[in-house]
Amino acid sequence: MYSGELTKTPPEKEPPRHIGLIVGVNQYQDSTFHPLQFAENDARALAQWLVNNKGGKWSPPDVQLVQGQHATRELIESLITQICLHKAEEGDSILLYFAGHAFIDERTGEGYLALTNSRYQDPSTCLSLHSFSQHVLTRSKATQILCIFDCFQTGQIWSMRRTSPFDSKPLLGNSVLSMLQSQPDRLFMCSCRGNENVPEGGARGLGPFIHQMILGLCGPAVDPGTGAVTLSKLHAYLFGALGEQQRPQLFGQQQVPFSIVGDIPEVAPVKQTMATNFSGSFQSGAESPSSSLLLKKNMPFGAAASTATAPPVQTSSPSTSGHLLSSVLEQQREQQGQQMVARAQQLFQAQNYGEAFNLVEQILQGMPNNLQALILKGQLLGTAARYTEAQQTIEHILQLDPNNAMGWSMQAVVLSNLGQHQQALNAVERSLELDPQNPETYAIKNTIMSNLAMTQTQTTDQSKSKFNADEAPKSAAKSFMLGLSLSILGIVAGLIGIGLMAFVASSPYIGLFVISIAIAILCVNAARGAFRYGFALLAETILVSVVLAAILGAMYKVGQSSLIHQINLHPSLFMPIMTLVAWLIIAAVVPPVLALGGFIGGFPGRLRQKKGR
Repeated sequence: MYSGELTKTPPEKEPPRHIGLIVGVNQYQDSTFHPLQFAENDARALAQWLVNNKGGKWSPPDVQLVQGQHATRELIESLITQICLHKAEEGDSILLYFAGHAFIDERTGEGYLALTNSRYQDPSTCLSLHSFSQHVLTRSKATQILCIFDCFQTGQIWSMRRTSPFDSKPLLGNSVLSMLQSQPDRLFMCSCRGNENVPEGGARGLGPFIHQMILGLCGPAVDPGTGAVTLSKLHAYLFGALGEQQRPQLFGQQQVPFSIVGDIPEVAPVKQTMATNFSGSFQSGAESPSSSLLLKKNMPFGAAASTATAPPVQTSSPSTSGHLLSSVLEQQREQQGQQMVARAQQLFQAQNYGEAFNLVEQILQGMPNNLQALILKGQLLGTAARYTEAQQTIEHILQLDPNNAMGWSMQAVVLSNLGQHQQALNAVERSLELDPQNPETYAIKNTIMSNLAMTQTQTTDQSKSKFNADEAPKSAAKSFMLGLSLSILGIVAGLIGIGLMAFVASSPYIGLFVISIAIAILCVNAARGAFRYGFALLAETILVSVVLAAILGAMYKVGQSSLIHQINLHPSLFMPIMTLVAWLIIAAVVPPVLALGGFIGGFPGRLRQKKGR
């Protein structure tokens, strides 16, 4: 029966939304920020993929793209305030992407994003990450907020504070990192476009980070069962696909998987309440006096941060219940850390290095001195061949616990991979002193000793090669002098033989015998020396032959009439003089021919000997 009364139907709750603000800046009004090539292309490509029906399938009205000269500080600050504080509701996920320059204030040490009208080292014209984190991230109703900073690292102070060439942690600073620990599901993922030492890179019109990110979103990072893409899957893919420069660093605690593609997970309201209470700084339903400053017109984040004051905190005297609560919370925190470490170790053993590293970084942000997490981080960095970063982590481990055998073993492996085998041997010996029963450490020691022996052998061979190279000129000079001495000996012997024929006419055969020996000395020395020693002996033989030919020519031109006159007076001199002429001709012609043959025949052997050195 119709009662005449209308029953109100409660409005249906809207499903959670993906909301995005994508910003890219290439050109800056301040010349300190040199122009970028791919920042605007990257922002446009990401925004187009997010709203594409074959991509992220996000609602186009919920994704705003701002690029080029439109990306002013005033507009971006207004859009962030509108999206995060006015538009987003509980259950929504927000993605903020920025591609452009970023720097650190030299006076305060805070990080800033540079928009198109920003001035370097002028905080009032830039976007303050400290103020953004304090007044936006902590007050937004959105369940999840992911900020992706694809930045060019600008300024010398950044390079002074970073622990590796592309470290993004200095941009966030301690205050932002502390906030990320107190506010779950507020995440920063940072990638380095370049810095003062490394230029911006790109391929196919896009930067490497966005290029690989879109590739991952289209396949490798997709869950084959559900078709969804979570931040953890994407980060794991990017960690393995990108080099050291663009490899992303993830900061913050992720309690609910951030879904980039697919349905947003339902989150019970109690979780948000617990997260707010955990921060210890904000109460539900109440707004701190300082946070309202952000809503004033044209109030920059930097100015809000500088004028804001924290609300007074009432303190009470210590009580037994307070101590018990603190102890329980500390135990729960340690248990949670142990569970996360165990999960990270499982991921490491499953060779899922990206997710393992992501989880370890989350652990260390809350517990920077957790030895188990530090050891696992060192192992992951070593597996990725990031030995310099692994070395820094290991040094941290050994500072906390100088008697940690595992730390010394890891130190040995890293030093060995860096080629410092002797230092590695010292480190592994220290590990064995602390844990003499570990078979893996003995295996590491054997490998290091093998590497050390191989290195020493190579060093010896190099020294020997250098010695041979240094000795080569000395050997050539020595062989030249030896060949010259034998040639002189042959000439002297030939002259003695001719003298014997002239003065001992009754026994000419003795003189011929001595002359034959002299010819043999000259020929053998020329052929053998050029064959073994090469050009040095060939040159020496040619030199001697030229001298003998000159003597023969002088005798013919100058002393021809005198010799004929002497032969007419003393007919017995005819045979010695003819023998002298014949000997000079043979000594001047035959040895060079033999030396040239020896030089050519011995060339392959000398070449092999030279290569062997």
